[in-house]
Amino acid sequence: MIAGHSFLQRRFVPGDARVCARAARNFVALFAIIVGLPTAQAQNGSPPSPASASANAANDLQDRLRRMEERLDHVSRQNEALTRENEQLKQQFQEVVREVRSAPEPGLFGPLSSSESKAITGGSDPPATAGGGSKTSGGDPTATGRAQIIGNARLGSLPLKGVYNWDNDGFILSTADDEFTLGIRAMTQVETRIYQQPNQVPVSSGFYNPRSRIYFEGRLSKPIQYEFSFQNTFDTVGLLDAYLNLNYDPRFQIRIGRYKTPFTYEWYRVHVWHLLAPERSLFANNYEGNRRFGLMGWGSLFDQRVEYAAGTFNTQRNSYQPFNSRQDVMAFLNFKPFYNREESFLLRDLQFGGSVDAGQENQPTVPAVLRTNSAPSAAGADTGGAASAATLPFLAFNPNVRERGARALWELHAAYYRGGLSLLGAWEGGFESYANGLTGPSNRIPIGGWFAQAGYLITGETLRDRTLIEPLRPFSLRPGHFGPGAIELTARYSLLTLDRSVFTAGLSDPNLWTNRTDMIDVGFNWYLNKFIKIYFDWEHAMFAQPVYYRPGGLQKTSDLFWCRFQVYF
Repeated sequence: MIAGHSFLQRRFVPGDARVCARAARNFVALFAIIVGLPTAQAQNGSPPSPASASANAANDLQDRLRRMEERLDHVSRQNEALTRENEQLKQQFQEVVREVRSAPEPGLFGPLSSSESKAITGGSDPPATAGGGSKTSGGDPTATGRAQIIGNARLGSLPLKGVYNWDNDGFILSTADDEFTLGIRAMTQVETRIYQQPNQVPVSSGFYNPRSRIYFEGRLSKPIQYEFSFQNTFDTVGLLDAYLNLNYDPRFQIRIGRYKTPFTYEWYRVHVWHLLAPERSLFANNYEGNRRFGLMGWGSLFDQRVEYAAGTFNTQRNSYQPFNSRQDVMAFLNFKPFYNREESFLLRDLQFGGSVDAGQENQPTVPAVLRTNSAPSAAGADTGGAASAATLPFLAFNPNVRERGARALWELHAAYYRGGLSLLGAWEGGFESYANGLTGPSNRIPIGGWFAQAGYLITGETLRDRTLIEPLRPFSLRPGHFGPGAIELTARYSLLTLDRSVFTAGLSDPNLWTNRTDMIDVGFNWYLNKFIKIYFDWEHAMFAQPVYYRPGGLQKTSDLFWCRFQVYF
């Protein structure tokens, strides 16, 4: 219709057709006068003649011109009607455009009216009022159309872009302005543990899946960040992290929810997929802060030269609900004084600092069993939870023992990275308070430990921190793409001791357990590419006195051959 209208507008302007018809009729009449044609009265009073025949022909021509003029007048009137209709449609379209442009961004519309919601969802309108309209629309006939337009923008027109962030952030969906994002990451570990000593109970050789995780994280506007993550460990699925982080200034951020607590460098600063050995050192495995619900302030200062965190947290480990209203205070401080110096500066990537965990406890003993390596718990944390058939215990508290009294633990750490070299170490100490039952006296048990660890990439890769390693030549057997991956040699010594009062106070059985364990790990890591890592590790544990490992059996050492396959993306 609009195309036809434009065609007529180009050829017939209103009024031009009538002017042309009159000019043609006048020309014919003038021609008849000049050649002496008779008038219409003379034609009616005398017989036909050649001259009258010519006059009749002129009249016929005038009639046809008159009919053409009438037809053109009709077309001109139609053209004018189409012009008015087109103007009305144009005004309606401009009104819709103004309404859409004045609305908030897609996905951020305010509440719809009832009539608009009904139009979007297909529900029935509210009962009609006495005036004939609905209670919400006021009888507005455009309410449904407007609701359809807004509904399409609200439900089906939100522009999203999807990317894979190579820097450890996974798959990300975001709005065009990056204000709102949803990122998805995943990790799984499958391993075999082979113990040299046979017939150990409950420890056994075999294949295990210590962790499978999925992370959902992103922003609810650029300053407001979130994470929800879940973990399957030994066929039990649980919550891992659930928090909001307010990041209006990287120098001071606020985090609330459940997340990694800021105690020990190994635990707080080194992710499980970045570890040099398959699991952390003895002290971190058994006395770290673990994941808890709490409120924390944290950030980095002086161009990333100082990292800090401090917060208050529920006292229990690996539990979704607090046992009491008490809180632990934890704080972490890490210095990198030469972080922004030139690459050639020898101490550029030196780090050192410390952390503390203090509080008043009154709860079941967690962990109730101290182990040589990690036992991921049913609550979804990395360590310190439910007993596992894959982990070797060296001290178990008696069944009626509780944590009751003061807790004060500390750690001093240092780390150094240079080229392909990683050096980590920590000195740890403090005390925990334990009691027999609800009424027994509280006993402060001094705790101490330390570890030193080294790793070196022999294939030429470099790093400035414990991060994902991207091989210079990723592993491949395809012709023209051959690559060995990256190889990292590793070694660690760690020690954990508890004062012998843990036995003299009746908290543990000295005939079955030891209060001191030394552990050596030697192995290498093979990075097939940035996402696939394979650990090979020999772990040799030495006990100050023989420990229980099967009914009627004690041993002073334990040897574990460990191969772990890890995928993280």
